[in-house]
Amino acid sequence: MRRKGHRSLPRRPWRRGAPDPAPSDFTLPIPRHGLGDRARSRIFHCRLAVLAWLALVVLRLVDLQVLQSGGLTQRALSQHQSTVDLPARRGGILDRHGTDLALSTSAQSVGVFADRVPDRRELAGRLAAALDVDEAALRGRLDRGGFQWAKRLLTLAEAKRARGLDLDMLHFETESKRYYPHETVAAHLLGTVGLDHQGQAGLEQRFERVLRGEAGLGVMQYDAHQQRYGMQTLKPSVPGDDLVLEIDLDLQSIVHMELERSIHATESQAGTVVLMEPDSGAVRAMASWPWFDPNSLSRTAKDLENTRNFAVSHLVEPGSTFKVLTAAAALEEGLVTTADEFDCEMGAIWVGRRRIRDHHPYGTLTMPQVLIKSSNVGIIKIGQRLGEASMHRYIRRFGFGSSTGVPLPGEVPGLVRPVARWSGNSLASLAMGQEVGVTALQMARLFAAVANGGMLVKPRIVRAIRERGGAEAPFEREDPVRVMSPGTAATMQAILEQVVEAGTGRRARVPNYRVAGKTGTAQMINPVSRSYSDGAYLASFCGFAPVNRAALVGVVMLYDPRGELYYGGSIAAPLFQAVMRRALRRLDVPPSRAVPPQPAPPSGIPELQLADFVAGGREDEPGTGTVVLAADPAPARPIETAGPAGSVAPRPVRHAESGEPEPRPAGPRTLGQRQVPDMRGMTMREAVVLAARLGIEVETTGSGMVRIQSPGPGERLAGGEPLLLHFGLSPFPADAGAAPARRGT
Repeated sequence: MRRKGHRSLPRRPWRRGAPDPAPSDFTLPIPRHGLGDRARSRIFHCRLAVLAWLALVVLRLVDLQVLQSGGLTQRALSQHQSTVDLPARRGGILDRHGTDLALSTSAQSVGVFADRVPDRRELAGRLAAALDVDEAALRGRLDRGGFQWAKRLLTLAEAKRARGLDLDMLHFETESKRYYPHETVAAHLLGTVGLDHQGQAGLEQRFERVLRGEAGLGVMQYDAHQQRYGMQTLKPSVPGDDLVLEIDLDLQSIVHMELERSIHATESQAGTVVLMEPDSGAVRAMASWPWFDPNSLSRTAKDLENTRNFAVSHLVEPGSTFKVLTAAAALEEGLVTTADEFDCEMGAIWVGRRRIRDHHPYGTLTMPQVLIKSSNVGIIKIGQRLGEASMHRYIRRFGFGSSTGVPLPGEVPGLVRPVARWSGNSLASLAMGQEVGVTALQMARLFAAVANGGMLVKPRIVRAIRERGGAEAPFEREDPVRVMSPGTAATMQAILEQVVEAGTGRRARVPNYRVAGKTGTAQMINPVSRSYSDGAYLASFCGFAPVNRAALVGVVMLYDPRGELYYGGSIAAPLFQAVMRRALRRLDVPPSRAVPPQPAPPSGIPELQLADFVAGGREDEPGTGTVVLAADPAPARPIETAGPAGSVAPRPVRHAESGEPEPRPAGPRTLGQRQVPDMRGMTMREAVVLAARLGIEVETTGSGMVRIQSPGPGERLAGGEPLLLHFGLSPFPADAGAAPARRGT
């Protein structure tokens, strides 16, 4: 379209090869030489600038999208998503019957985005009150900025209170929490875990790789306000395997209860009890005091000290319980027989420059009586026959000085010095249980070898590992090793049964069962001064039942009792009896003695006396069912120094098992001796009332009237010794005018 007022130039015809037309008035003048140099220079520089700018853009794009692609992508992802580990479900720990001892549950944890908190002081106060945490410590964490945990693994009540605050800056996270449903029961065995679910003690620490499983990988996604809106799982977690233990929760609870009761009664500072099957080495129960609760374990030094398992990590000098090894070794080597007699030199012997005493002065004792009466002089003479080399060899043969191999962290191997480092007194000391460091579990293994016929077994805590598919892989086992002949073991069983029936271990007797064992009372070593502590003792008892076919071996140790009594026969033996009596019933072990039927009350007895007839089984008479060695004469009555009429001459207090003189303790340990009245023919009610009035502790068996009492009428009852009363349905026999011989303590 033409614009108005515009006149176009006429078109000129033109042909190739035709001459240019002549210029006319209507032809515009065109320069013959094109643009000028200045214009061309400007155009060139503009083009060059554009090309340079384009090159820079390309280079920048290459730098951003090629060279820095990985870093920038990571920065972008870090602002909107984060990679997190997905913890695996920790495997459980179960007892031999499948009861849960440790399991993992879900728990809430709460954190704070501190940069979005307008008033940190106010928030710290509100959270501290809701979560029961230290306000100053929480505020210090908030002042650091960023995301901070307020408290992890909340209880249900704490989580409810925290959500009730309804604050946008709080972040709740679901985590896994370790839970121990039976609290302090078996805590030293199980151990504990930290906030990161890492095992820190016991089996939790030892089997960390088995229990923890394999962590997964996930991506957590955030919006522009850093609020999580989703999560993607990259790699799923793999749950851990379960541990199935040899522990029986019922037996563990029995041991737990009885140990606590004995600790309080004896005012002991610590204690431990071990129950083990003598044939297989399976540990059925293991408890230590002081307790700790792994559900609420604080990280104080005291709580961490309480996680120590005394049964495997505490070294002690065993005292007289170690005399069993000395006697067994001498029998095995053929150096002594049960008919051999030893002059105990009226209670004292010089070894080098050291004088070692007995707790009672004895004359001639047979080899079994040396153990029954726990004579230091007699066992030293047996050890001298054995010799240093053989003594050291047998100590090592029975496993002392080496770890038992039980899978518990902190187990100590014990302390057994080489013969080259022995002094002139070492053989005598070792024979009666000094100069050697042992654990309770090692002593259980020694008595298991006696009980099972001479085989040294490896203690077992873990029964099997239950894999994720549910199949159980039995834990590796080691074959037992013979350490003495069956004949030697049988002889030692008979001797140790007499220790319980007529010796220092009478308070360990279990009604209707044959029990064998040995008491021990040893001075404890002060770890600072490295010398014996005055007034600090280890009271112990090691034994097994039933003698004819032992179901359980039990070891009881009470550390530093502060109560009235501190002898092994007085406080450790009753604890053994309480534990073993309930354990044998729980295992449904048949009685090893015939239980006589309960007779009907005879006619003509006043109604008041019918309360003496108690339904149910009753304990056998002392000595019934005892394996008596042919060479054993009747127990000799201890020699006492009589003072004025009605009194007993004072004499130095002797160490009950080692025979070392000790200063008489002050306070409640100073016990006199009482003259025993004649209770024969009395009813149980009359005898108990009279004994209570006189302050005499009694042990009763049977029902009816008193037929036999020990010590007899007119004899002296040592402090802490119970008066044994046996009841029957007829008065005491006419030939019972002479009281039975008093038994040793």
